[in-house]
Amino acid sequence: MALSDPFQEISADFVHAGAVTDQALGARQIMLVPGSDVPALALDLPKGLRGQNREQVARRQLRDHVGVDAQAAEMRPFQTRAIGDNWSRVLVADRALVEAWRDRAGTQCRAVLPDYLALPTVPALWSIAATPHGVAVRLGPEDGFGAPADTALALLDRALQDTDPAPKALLRIGPAQRPFEALFEARGIPVITDVTQADALGLSTPQVLGHGEAQMDLRLDPQMARATFARRVLPWRWPLVLGLIAAGLWTASQLIVLNRITAETSEITANTTSLVQDHFIKTGPVLDVRIQVSQALARLQSKAVGPVTRTDPMQLFNRAAKIIASQGAETRAVIYTGDETLAMILQVTDFAAAERLAAALSEAELEITVIDTRVDEGASTVRTELRVAARSGADK
Repeated sequence: MALSDPFQEISADFVHAGAVTDQALGARQIMLVPGSDVPALALDLPKGLRGQNREQVARRQLRDHVGVDAQAAEMRPFQTRAIGDNWSRVLVADRALVEAWRDRAGTQCRAVLPDYLALPTVPALWSIAATPHGVAVRLGPEDGFGAPADTALALLDRALQDTDPAPKALLRIGPAQRPFEALFEARGIPVITDVTQADALGLSTPQVLGHGEAQMDLRLDPQMARATFARRVLPWRWPLVLGLIAAGLWTASQLIVLNRITAETSEITANTTSLVQDHFIKTGPVLDVRIQVSQALARLQSKAVGPVTRTDPMQLFNRAAKIIASQGAETRAVIYTGDETLAMILQVTDFAAAERLAAALSEAELEITVIDTRVDEGASTVRTELRVAARSGADK
């Protein structure tokens, strides 16, 4: 590789994909692919989603709003250490290109990354460098792009207009890029050419691959949450198998004990039935001790304290149903839990509609507890589970 390559100034371990020969890359080397082939797209993802649910919604947005075909493209979260699970950008690349890069890089190298992720950066510092395919630009740790020079210049100008506050400096790696530098100089933003100059501007030392870029390796499983789960679970596979075998042996050894327990249980059941018939149920069979004793105690309590007004479950459901219908939600299931509370499973269009529905029910003097809200598998809707009860002190 030519010594004039700006990325060689950053690290001798960086190798552009076009310069990779049949010789396998070393364990420390990183293959850089054109950033223009791996755009970082911004999405509007709901707060609170994590892991596979967040990736699922991101894929649906790419399909519905951007027109990205899930069969022809791969998606990875643009997830740095600072933002963690709250990422809102994704790396998107043609599946055939990714497979070709994997084959060319092999399994021994450190990672395969879009070239702009190899640029040094820290918050409030942007950086640029020439590439064999144009210009790579890093807009701080959480964004970046690669494009031909003319396109990159227009994109960088637009980014400067849309960013508030503006970056504190531009780090230019390699040969001068006068049109790009002029954009910053016109706004009074200094241009530096060495990472050591950042300190004088009140910035931390720019880091190379210091923000978690390695976890965006294009060779990894594109469904990062699933891959992370597998890495955590698989090491426990063999201990689990051995544990199951031990559990089976233990179960066999307990058969004799179970027979004795069965006999004791039968004796206890007979004694309990006798006590219930003596003290609670004078006539009739004992079918369910717990329910029949509870009913007997309730009758005794009612006689002692007088009648108690309780919520009619049908009235409670009717109150909730009017609001559910007005909000355009679909009722999937309703269960009366026996404690003056309805368990309801509803289907709404999106997370915002779920929040509006809960708020509307609460405004109608109902006590609402949101148990779970998540994307409905295999559909473009959201499933929400609620507990609904009459508010204390409200008219039942």
